[in-house]
Amino acid sequence: METAMTFGGWVTNRPAATGSSLRITKVAGWLMAAAVTIMTGSANDSSQQLRQLQQPASYLHDAVLPVAEVEAVRTPLEDLLRIREVLSPAISDLATTLNVTRQSVYNWLNGEPVAPENAAKLRDLAQAADLLAHERVAFNSTLLKRKFANGRALLQVAQAGESARDAAALLVQILKREAEQRARIEARFAARPKTLATADFDLPASSEPS
Repeated sequence: METAMTFGGWVTNRPAATGSSLRITKVAGWLMAAAVTIMTGSANDSSQQLRQLQQPASYLHDAVLPVAEVEAVRTPLEDLLRIREVLSPAISDLATTLNVTRQSVYNWLNGEPVAPENAAKLRDLAQAADLLAHERVAFNSTLLKRKFANGRALLQVAQAGESARDAAALLVQILKREAEQRARIEARFAARPKTLATADFDLPASSEPS
């Protein structure tokens, strides 16, 4: 007996399947269906994973990365050279500030090692010099000897073991405030009408007693 079977729209005649062959055919169909399901599921999983990879991870938007402030590390000799470059102190004044002899300062300039406590003072003074240079303060000998921190100059603050960098920041504020005051005074006088000089400019007015 022949049975009409349909495959993709085509009709063919084939002998009727026996009981055992029919069971084999059903099992093969189940296996094929299972394989198709597994392959479809894997494809869907792969597509989903691909979409997740293409989308930006949310934690990248929420994460806040700490920004570390990195200071340039200098040697004591480099700190000493920076101090001399910006502050231009005399060797004797610098030696007094650091409570050492002038020969010690010369030895440091020649590359000899610096004790840790002196290296810390040099670092502090060099940071003060960095601050003044950043603020474009025209430092000179007069400003170096100016007393502004409880009646003390910059080097005297450092000699007392206090922060020269903080003292330099205070000095910058004072100089800026003074510059603003000078600018206001100059602007006020610039707005006044100018009086023309005459021959009797220095003589008293007629209404004033002679």
